[in-house]
Amino acid sequence: MSRLNGIDTANFDAVVIGGGMAGAGVARDLALRGASVALLDKGDFASGTSSKSSKLIHGGLRYLELFDFRLVRESLREKKTLERLAPHLVRPLPFLVPVYRGSKRGLITVRIGMWLYDLLTPGRERERFRVVRAVDALALEPSIQARDLRGAGYYFDDLLLFPERLCLENALSAARHGARVHNYCEVEEITRGAGGIDGVRVRDLLTGRVHAVSAGVIVNCAGPWVDRLRELADVSDAGKRVLRTTKGIHCMLPRMTDRAVYLSTGDDRMIFVIPWREFSMVGTTDTDFDGDPDRLWATREEVEYLLDAVRPALPDPRVAFDQVVYTWAGVRPLAFEEGASASKVSRDHKVVVEGPEGRFLSITGTKLTCFRSLAEEVGDRVMGALGRRAPSRTAGLTLDGLDDEAGKFEARAWLDVSGEIAATGLSRETLQVLVETYGRGYPRVLELAKKLPDGTARLCPHNPEIVAQLHHAVAEEMAVSLQDFLLRRTAIGQSACLGLDCYETIGSRMGALLGWSTRRLDAELDAYRGCVDRSLRFRGP
Repeated sequence: MSRLNGIDTANFDAVVIGGGMAGAGVARDLALRGASVALLDKGDFASGTSSKSSKLIHGGLRYLELFDFRLVRESLREKKTLERLAPHLVRPLPFLVPVYRGSKRGLITVRIGMWLYDLLTPGRERERFRVVRAVDALALEPSIQARDLRGAGYYFDDLLLFPERLCLENALSAARHGARVHNYCEVEEITRGAGGIDGVRVRDLLTGRVHAVSAGVIVNCAGPWVDRLRELADVSDAGKRVLRTTKGIHCMLPRMTDRAVYLSTGDDRMIFVIPWREFSMVGTTDTDFDGDPDRLWATREEVEYLLDAVRPALPDPRVAFDQVVYTWAGVRPLAFEEGASASKVSRDHKVVVEGPEGRFLSITGTKLTCFRSLAEEVGDRVMGALGRRAPSRTAGLTLDGLDDEAGKFEARAWLDVSGEIAATGLSRETLQVLVETYGRGYPRVLELAKKLPDGTARLCPHNPEIVAQLHHAVAEEMAVSLQDFLLRRTAIGQSACLGLDCYETIGSRMGALLGWSTRRLDAELDAYRGCVDRSLRFRGP
């Protein structure tokens, strides 16, 4: 039976094109309202921009300088919401903003920023944001440069351990509530009937079969490809382009700090040094990009730019080109603004309504932190276009595989794996990874591990993930390629070894589960190796 079986005969309220954070969030919002929805992505969920972020759930301190208080307030409110919905993925992260003699932003400016950030943050049950003396900043983070240090801003945002899993949880939740959710399905045509746009023609890239899908509303969440979809739909009510695409890269250095460090560059950009997994993640650049988002990598010049920006504040010899473990590059789908510089373009989302009766919606400017509030706004508009009313429910149900009422459980209690260590014989490291990956749904993987002869065996010599996770990803999480599993169902491919010491054996295991031919297995191995090569391409040939 085809995985898209029956999709041709259904008549959906909405088709959502694009399975990144925006699209997955919109599909979940609509499904929870009782709307019939299909979510389609030409690649895998979160395989585009959503997986190339700075891994932060944050208010956006720098948006205060752009006087975008509404976006900061919305972001801080959504940050609190996501802490409740996905505590296994969202963790508090302290930030230091060091101020040196001669810095463009002096202590007074930073102090005002801390005060405003504190003022806009909802709730009072937290440590207050403040400016600390130089000696206290060095006590908090001894690795920063001491010479000419005047003091530092000190505040908290959140680290998102695994954006790809947060996106997947939205897609899976949508599916549990009746949505048709499919990766590797490329929309080739936006179809029209007597009343205007009435659906899409989509090719299942796994089988080559083309399906006609009927829908009342089309939601274009294609990220960097938004304008291409608008062209395909032949809509231009809002002008020829609604998108401005900018490129951002990150590079992974050996872990050097326990707190995030927030730095200004000489050309007035902001750079983060973020403790993430075993790395110090340095990012990001922000330059206009008009190339193909499917063919993207960091250049040597971009990596050197980041390192040069970091060295004055972090005088560690490991801030060096030959210490960069790997990189990634992504394209931001920002709203088009005439005349603004790349770094000054608003990160606020916009919903562009076009077509007859406003039934073709395009999303631009999506900020990872605000994907849920964006989805709620889009959900309201779609239901309005359908002439129906139903409230959004996404702020109240957890994103951990259970769709439970958020806030009725104590996160610290179930994040503690001490009890399972003795019961399962698994290492604390493996159990910790299971909890951080699946949230309160992790016992399902433990149950599966018991049923498989080698279910608790490690998949990689340098990572704690186990065989049961591969079986779970294939059976329950729509993993159909090796990259899906190594990069987005687990983080093996994001570790220091990049999965290179285990991808062949994991590929063989996955091929056996999915019935791959030898030719298909070779193609999967080549494709994964090509993906790794792009992350290392900054080094040159």
